[in-house]
Amino acid sequence: MMTLAQFSHLLGAHSHPVVLVEGRREIPEGMAASARRLAYLLAVRFPALRFRSGNASGSDEAFAKGVGELDPARLELFLPYEGHRQASAAGARYLSADSLTPGERSIVAEATVAATPRNRGLVDSRSPRLQAKAKYLLRDTLKVTGHGPAFAPPVAAIFYADPADPMAGGTGHTIRVCKNHTVPVILQNDWLSWIPELEAGGPTVHAGKYPAPSRTDSPQHPREELNIGKGTSRKGREERKEN
Repeated sequence: MMTLAQFSHLLGAHSHPVVLVEGRREIPEGMAASARRLAYLLAVRFPALRFRSGNASGSDEAFAKGVGELDPARLELFLPYEGHRQASAAGARYLSADSLTPGERSIVAEATVAATPRNRGLVDSRSPRLQAKAKYLLRDTLKVTGHGPAFAPPVAAIFYADPADPMAGGTGHTIRVCKNHTVPVILQNDWLSWIPELEAGGPTVHAGKYPAPSRTDSPQHPREELNIGKGTSRKGREERKEN
């Protein structure tokens, strides 16, 4: 578990930290509202913080909208290919898996397979159809590894995961990449409790430096029991569905 105070302390060690915000495409309406609210409040509370996502529908979109309400220029959207979902967030920065050199792709591919070994055949395939699917996995890995000085690795990753099987699908793959690269993972069990604290003027990177956001009511949700440490993904769900 990571508290908001611990997250604030983590950010304080970096001058321009990046946090990964993403998750399942299937997200309940109330949870999507909470994800959007959290991203907005974090953007207000931590002005130097940048937000990285995968430009997918569902959770990615909800988090990105929250940041965009304040400053879309603080968004980094990683794409499987140029023009993915029209990449229409005005002012955001973009990086596509298509932009990797062969050598860079090889490095990202190995990190991808290390996190989800069953996908080696997909990543190594020469089939155009499978290569197109592999780009989604490479995109997910790239979000964690970063790309050169312009896109540093994230200092933490915030997810909305499947409550029944957090390690399933593309979200589970990205969580495994985070663990392999020692990026702290924060699930909804933790971050839902941050929202009222942020609205009440919770901890900042440097106490008193930044103004507190105005207090408003936020959606309340029961705590979900997630089993990230014990469960295993259902067969076949590690493979990324196209978003």
